Amino acid sequence: MTTRHRSLAVNLIRATAIATALLMVTILTVNRSQAAFTATTSNTASSFVTGTVVLTDDDLGVAMFSATGMTPGNPLVECITVTYSGNQLPAPVRLFGTTTGTLDTYLDTTIEVGTGGSFGDCTGFTPTSTLFTNTLENFSTTHTDWATGLATFSAATNPTSRTFRVTVDVQNNALAQGLTSTADFIFETQA
Repeated sequence: MTTRHRSLAVNLIRATAIATALLMVTILTVNRSQAAFTATTSNTASSFVTGTVVLTDDDLGVAMFSATGMTPGNPLVECITVTYSGNQLPAPVRLFGTTTGTLDTYLDTTIEVGTGGSFGDCTGFTPTSTLFTNTLENFSTTHTDWATGLATFSAATNPTSRTFRVTVDVQNNALAQGLTSTADFIFETQA
């Protein structure tokens, strides 16, 4: 074996010895570092359930108004009861709407909130406040979504119901003749 080969062999043996020594020190350090006393605690079985917001009305899928042949001075009056029955309280309920057509400009509209009465029968309705008085067009352009909706009531208990009386009368204006409009009244709550 040449001197050069011997020198390489010695260096290889030294490197192997150093690596083995480092490995042994690491193993001993890890084994000696483990504590003699240990303790743990945990919080287990956490659960998560979402809340509910439930808003219904008593219209049974029927339009509040289906009027033909309207004339000035003969207002249409309809009621609808809206009920909140979710478990997120308090629950603010807002009202907004949309219209299409050209008659809405000439439809004077009043929206009241109160108690008593029901869909298609305002008998016993007692208003607690008037929410809106203007044209149906103004209602649908001013109150277009949740952010701009009319604050109607805030449910503090489950269930909470309110009845709304909507009165619509065509203005005494010759320009209103022969016009039509459709309207959606939308009640919404958010949590």
